[in-house]
Amino acid sequence: MAKSGYSGGQTPAVRRGGFHLPIFRKRARLYVDGFNLHHAILDLERRELLWLDLNKLGAALLPSNERLAGVTWVSAHRPQRRDRMEALLAYEEALRARFVRCLMGHFVIHGDHCAACGHQWMDATEKQSDVNLALAIASDAAANRFDTAYILTTDGDHAATTRFLHESYPDKTVVSVAPPGRGHNRQLLEWAHFRTEIEVGMLERSSLPERILTRSGFVERPRSWSTDRPAPPPTPEPPKPEIKRGHLRLVVSN
Repeated sequence: MAKSGYSGGQTPAVRRGGFHLPIFRKRARLYVDGFNLHHAILDLERRELLWLDLNKLGAALLPSNERLAGVTWVSAHRPQRRDRMEALLAYEEALRARFVRCLMGHFVIHGDHCAACGHQWMDATEKQSDVNLALAIASDAAANRFDTAYILTTDGDHAATTRFLHESYPDKTVVSVAPPGRGHNRQLLEWAHFRTEIEVGMLERSSLPERILTRSGFVERPRSWSTDRPAPPPTPEPPKPEIKRGHLRLVVSN
């Protein structure tokens, strides 16, 4: 069972002669389920927090005896929502410019229906993100790229990933990281050594610059992810029913 209270910080653990010696700190890597984190932030109704520097966030999670050795972020683009896809493409470019490893999946379009009423519709299901995250963790463990793996997800499928690390690499530590405002997955906690949570304050202190230089040029924070984004147009009032006016007829009776 995972232990709670795994407090983070950025103060180096080892000092010699007044100098920081990061080489003596354990190597930590952060693995981010992009959809889990994205939707958790949307639930906060703080869209400006989506423009997130994952390296800063990772550093905020670590205790003083660890250093951040890398970040892996998995997500997927959905072509059916062009506005959201363009925002996510800009964010992916910004993360790559910050040396975050980005592993992208895809969406599959399929039909769905309601068994009760028979209504049918088209839906999209994201593919490959879970596999990409699991393979990234397993390959980094095999190559001995970390001492501690921070896994940011609430997806119970990754209980198999944490179990694999726990059993195959007993010298490595697994930390379950809960997205803001959400709890931990109980199945994942069964195999994690520790657990920690992302606080809103961490997100507020981990924002990317508004404009970032990438290999293909500058990218900027998407307008839809800004605090000053334009307000949605007001909802039009329903039309008032038309009143038909007839002729007034006066009837006089003796």
